[in-house]
Amino acid sequence: MQETGYASVGEFHYLHHQPNGNTYADLGELSARIAAAAATTRIGLTHLPVLYSYGGAGQVPLQAGQARFGNSVDDFNLLVARAKEVVAELPADCLVGIAPHSLRAISPDDLSAVLAAHPAGPVHIHIAEQPKEVADITAWLGARPVEWLLANTDVTERWCLIHATHMTAHETVQMARSGAVAGLCPVTEANLGDGPFNGPAYLAANGAFGVGSDSNVLISLTEELRTLEYSQRLRDIARNVMVVAEGSVGETLYLGAAHGGAQALGRGGGDIAVGELADLVAIDSTTPALCALRQDQILDGLLFAAKDTVVTDVWSAGRHAVKSGRHIRRNEITAAYRVAMQSLMSLL
Repeated sequence: MQETGYASVGEFHYLHHQPNGNTYADLGELSARIAAAAATTRIGLTHLPVLYSYGGAGQVPLQAGQARFGNSVDDFNLLVARAKEVVAELPADCLVGIAPHSLRAISPDDLSAVLAAHPAGPVHIHIAEQPKEVADITAWLGARPVEWLLANTDVTERWCLIHATHMTAHETVQMARSGAVAGLCPVTEANLGDGPFNGPAYLAANGAFGVGSDSNVLISLTEELRTLEYSQRLRDIARNVMVVAEGSVGETLYLGAAHGGAQALGRGGGDIAVGELADLVAIDSTTPALCALRQDQILDGLLFAAKDTVVTDVWSAGRHAVKSGRHIRRNEITAAYRVAMQSLMSLL
C-alpha cells in the first residue's frame, strides 16, 4: 500500500476467531497481528474491528464459513477493548474505531448498543453496495439502507459509509449533508459488478469521500481514483465528471480523497500544514508521463497517465517508510509473506 502512495490504512477487520468460531486464548489475537503488521511497515493504522452477528437481513443465523467473524455485542465490546490495548503500543497516530459491518449483518438493537458503548472515534459501515442488499433491507426494515440509517442514527462526521453505491438522489444529498465520508472502493466495485457511485450529485452537495483498496484484488491508489472518474464517464457518457464547475479533475480527486480519508480514519491530516500529521508522498515528476506538465497539471498526470512506479517516497506521520520507490523493509516482508503463504497453502 505504501509503495503505491498510501500513508495510512483503515483496517476493516473481520477475522477474529479460529475457523470453527472458537476464540483464541487472547480474544484480540488477530487484532494484535494487524498491529504487528503496522509496527513492521510503519503505516498509519486505524484499526476497525467488525461487528458481524448475522448471516443476512432479518437476523439470519451465521453460516459455518462466517463463524470466524461472529460476535455478540458484549463479546465485541471486549474485543474492541483488547484491540485498544494492543494498538496503544503503536505510535500515537494509530487508533481504534468500530465497524458495525452492515445493516444485514447486525440488528437495529445491536447497532444502538454498540454506538452507545463507543460514543467517540471512527465508525465505518458497509451500506447499499448491491441491489439485493437494498431490496432485503427495505423488505425487513421498511426503508432503503441509507434512508433507514440517516433516519434512525445520528450520522455525523465520524462516520464512513462504505460503497453507498445504490442511493436515490435524495439519499445522496442527505448523506452529503450529514458530514459523513463516502468510503469508495472503485476497483472492487467494478470487479464485483456493484455499479458506480453517484459522484456528480454528491460532489455538488459538498460530500466528503475517501478511497480504499477493499478486496485487495489490486492495490493501487492511482487506479482507485482513475477508476472512480472513468466509471462516472462511462455511465454519463461525459468527460471531466468528478469536478464541480471548471477545474482539475485530478486535483479534485486526489485532494478530496486525502481530506476525506484523513477524516474517515480520525487522523489529523489531509493537508500539508503546521499541526497536521506528516502523511506525505513524493513522486518523480521527471518521468516521461509527467515531465512535460506544468505544476498545476501534475495531479492530472499522476492519476490518468502515470503508473505507481512514479511514487518515490512516502512518510506516514513523519515515518519515512518508502525510499527510492521501495519500502525500507520490502525484502524481509516479501520473504516472510511467501513463507506464510506456502504454510497456508499446505493446509488446503
